[in-house]
Amino acid sequence: MENKRLFGAICSVHRALTRQNDINLSALGISSVQFHTLIFIHIRSMRGMNTCQRDVERETGLRPSSVSAMLVNLERAGFIERSSSTDDGRTKFITLLPAGLDICKRNKKIMEKCDARIGEALTEEEQVQLKELLVKIQNSLEKS
Repeated sequence: MENKRLFGAICSVHRALTRQNDINLSALGISSVQFHTLIFIHIRSMRGMNTCQRDVERETGLRPSSVSAMLVNLERAGFIERSSSTDDGRTKFITLLPAGLDICKRNKKIMEKCDARIGEALTEEEQVQLKELLVKIQNSLEKS
């Protein structure tokens, strides 16, 4: 379906990319927001930073109850572990377990698969132009 508005076209592409990403991730048994959360925790841990639920809430933009439910599911699936802070028992730090780390290591392959699908539709020059245009749009939106 062709959109008359740029915003509509971008939203349509986003939905298609999300569907494709969900297909790729379903083989791993996780959703895209769970995947994003695992990658977020992994990056923070590589930087020597602890991660708690509030950090995940800020990163994902989800409500505390939604993040709590997601973390429970990730914990039950054996991807993460939550432990209480020694300073404040109410704060639970999130740590990746080996299964969660394995998913994060697969990130590169998953992203390459997604990039390949996009690359099939565009020449190298068009890909460079698209990246430049997307950065320009994002910078403009962040000024608002």
